[in-house]
Amino acid sequence: MTDGEQLIDTNVLVHGYVLLSANKQALARDIISPIWQEGGGLTTVQNLCEFFAVATKKVKNPMPVDRAQSIVREILKSGKWRVIDRREESVLHAIELVKLHRLPFWDALIAACMIEHEVSVIVTENERDFKRLPGITVINPFKERVRR
Repeated sequence: MTDGEQLIDTNVLVHGYVLLSANKQALARDIISPIWQEGGGLTTVQNLCEFFAVATKKVKNPMPVDRAQSIVREILKSGKWRVIDRREESVLHAIELVKLHRLPFWDALIAACMIEHEVSVIVTENERDFKRLPGITVINPFKERVRR
């Protein structure tokens, strides 16, 4: 697996751009802002789709569709982010991960994409599901951290 690359999961993107918790937003921005300055961002097409759906509909104060679209477009077009995608075989790989590790399918699909692209680290608050996978390291940027 590739050293150094860390996949930024949907919940980090949502917290970075949508105010759900001031503390979590600050912590998420501490991750996202340097990417826009220095590069090194990594996410999946699925994460961007989930971000759009959550940010525009599934939060208390959804952002305008045009704003979410702009964020997704900026990530896709930016040289600061690498956006990886699944392949046809990824679906079958994800189903195997569901069977072996009892993962929710959509998380298994992200994990399959990570494995296929040799990415071993995910930055997410979803420790419970991703920690079930051997070879995947989970970094929860919100766990027991208070930004000062």
